[in-house]
Amino acid sequence: MERDFSEQDRNYKNTSIDGVELEFHPGFETPVKLEGFPFVSTDGRPCRIPDEVVARCETPLATYAFQGAGEQLRFRTDSPYFGIRATFAEINAHHNRRASTGFDAYVHLGEESRFVGNQVLPPGEEVLTAVWKKILPADGKPYDVTLIFPCLCAAGTIDIGLAPGSCLEAPTPHRRPGRLVFYGSSITHCGAASRPGLLYPSLIGRMLDIETVNLGFAGRCKGDLPIAEEVASLDPVAFVVEFDHNAPDPEFLAERHEKFFRHFRSLRPETPVLLLSKPDIFPKWQARDPARRDVVVRTWQNAVAAGDRNVDFLDGETLFSGPFRYECTDDNCHQNDIGEALMAERIADRLRRHVFER
Repeated sequence: MERDFSEQDRNYKNTSIDGVELEFHPGFETPVKLEGFPFVSTDGRPCRIPDEVVARCETPLATYAFQGAGEQLRFRTDSPYFGIRATFAEINAHHNRRASTGFDAYVHLGEESRFVGNQVLPPGEEVLTAVWKKILPADGKPYDVTLIFPCLCAAGTIDIGLAPGSCLEAPTPHRRPGRLVFYGSSITHCGAASRPGLLYPSLIGRMLDIETVNLGFAGRCKGDLPIAEEVASLDPVAFVVEFDHNAPDPEFLAERHEKFFRHFRSLRPETPVLLLSKPDIFPKWQARDPARRDVVVRTWQNAVAAGDRNVDFLDGETLFSGPFRYECTDDNCHQNDIGEALMAERIADRLRRHVFER
């Protein structure tokens, strides 16, 4: 006998939010597609790093496995509005709550993506209930929706709310198949973007219309070899490595940087790799930054000299170049929205020319 599941779990009963009625659907189940959390932990939670990799890393990364870094839920619907009900397993609100406790929503895909709003967890609350109902497609035809996870916080449960009777379908596939994987420091994890859709990996994902996996670990990007193995297991279309910021000194970096690259290369001999140096290298008070950059350059040069034609280097000092060079960070380190946009534009351009169009 068919039963109404909402009778067993009242959370799935229709709910009115902001004057509209919503019928909720599980956000972590098909046909909704989760991107950016490629693994599932032993306790069943989506994660960026599997438990066995965390256990083998010298750097403590356990809590970082679940913290958001621009992951996405994607689906298609013809609903005239949509909403969300989200709980948080961990809340790490920082100076910018829209980035750390808010979900961004976009409609359409790739370069046609359109931002339709950010909904943030109210201070003191534990459950986010919100609805997007402005500037949405109005022709009644199905359209793609992307919800982007907040930074640093760990989502517990997510339900998608639609107008009762609306369709919920699998999203349109990305124009480019496969995954683009990023590994880096807080620069990659979250920077100082005002909202999660403006992280440079998120921007690049929309610019190139490809799934992204953000393995940024604030303060803890130290070249643990199990991370190279994890990335290799994902068989990425390309691998972007922003790895020098968290090294305590150039000597530490020299010990680990090329070793990390070579370990990945031994597992994925043909995967394109883009090596970056830190973008805030230019301030005069960072006296040892050129030595750090030299380490990254040496990894690249040694690989090319050995016959590797699938490795490239992008000088971080060029990422903020132009008239807004000194307006690109909040603190002379972490990039703001201007810095995120410049990084995305220049990294995406390099990926187009050396990975996707060659």
